[in-house]
Amino acid sequence: MRVESTFRWHFGVLWTVICTVLACGCTTANQKLSPAQQIAQAPACESLYVFDGATRAPITWFELLLRVARSNAVFVGETHDDASGHRVEQALVVAFLLAHPGGAVSLEMLERNEQGKVDAFLKGELALDAFIDETGSRHWAEKDSWLPWYQPMLESARLAGTPVVAANAPRKYVSQALREGYEPLLALPVEERAHFEIDPTLTRDGDWQRLKDLMTELHKERSASERLDLVLPSDEDVDRVHRSQRIWDRTMGTSAALAFVRHGSVLHCAGGFHLEGQLGTVAQFKMRCPDAKTLVISLQPSASASLNADDVHGADIVVHTRAQQ
Repeated sequence: MRVESTFRWHFGVLWTVICTVLACGCTTANQKLSPAQQIAQAPACESLYVFDGATRAPITWFELLLRVARSNAVFVGETHDDASGHRVEQALVVAFLLAHPGGAVSLEMLERNEQGKVDAFLKGELALDAFIDETGSRHWAEKDSWLPWYQPMLESARLAGTPVVAANAPRKYVSQALREGYEPLLALPVEERAHFEIDPTLTRDGDWQRLKDLMTELHKERSASERLDLVLPSDEDVDRVHRSQRIWDRTMGTSAALAFVRHGSVLHCAGGFHLEGQLGTVAQFKMRCPDAKTLVISLQPSASASLNADDVHGADIVVHTRAQQ
């Protein structure tokens, strides 16, 4: 089960800037049911297939929860339009908060410049509708998806009296990095620079290679489906996307690391691509918190009773979120 659909959701915004040949925004199929109806009809978490990433052997839902309890830095990789995955995600947040009182919940879906609104909501100083509207979150994954898919995680944190971290970099800085590079961002005022992280040592590393592989695959798919001449992405194209992607991952990894230091434990939710291969956000976190007991969980929209080696993507645990056939 590829996790590319998650990446496409982000990638569509960037790709149109550098290559009009390819349109690769996330292509969520039309849904007959609303997001609320979808998650209400999702299977019980205990009924899903769960696998150990290292051995690919099945494990129980109870074993998964034990491993969450034994880890103080949990990373959950979702597919944004998978309602069943969001039901699992919420269950993992509740289990984490029960096992780690005072631990922080860190979210890709909220950006650093929105932290004040998050705090105000948690304190009861900002009404729910105002919070959703002021953060532009109502249709975050798809139309009317915030309330049934993401808001329960905030409500769980509020009931537990624990912080929620707006972990991500604002999109405008990510887009600017792609178009103009890092120099204009480094020249911004200090208070604005606090909204994102830049990697001064960026190289053509493992993250760069997986971006190149994915971009190449998407080019080939586009060429085949539309009968276009195949034009592969240049290394410079990959460089531009890489520096943008790194702002996302470095900002989220740093946000999660700061939360870990302050609160002793953290659960971070993000699109699966950010965690794939334990690169991206996970690698940035581990650089800052090498002694953390890290657990990476991949939520994949599959009903298969087995896990292929190619579908592990470096996760410690994989959950197939669709109902058993």
